[in-house]
Amino acid sequence: MAVTTFNIDEKMGQALEELKDHFGASSKAEVLRKAVALLKIATESEAADGSITIRKDGVDQKIIIK
Repeated sequence: MAVTTFNIDEKMGQALEELKDHFGASSKAEVLRKAVALLKIATESEAADGSITIRKDGVDQKIIIK
């Protein structure tokens, strides 16, 4: 597996920690792998305008990801 190193700010570090706890992930790297996998799935389903639609509690929300 290739190793990549980068710097993140405090806000991103905190978000990664929160997601790590939420998903029971073993590391921030695992959270980032999940995020990339999710973004890959989202791009495969995006509309022509670069958006995806998220439905929660019967309410649709259009999100531009491109």
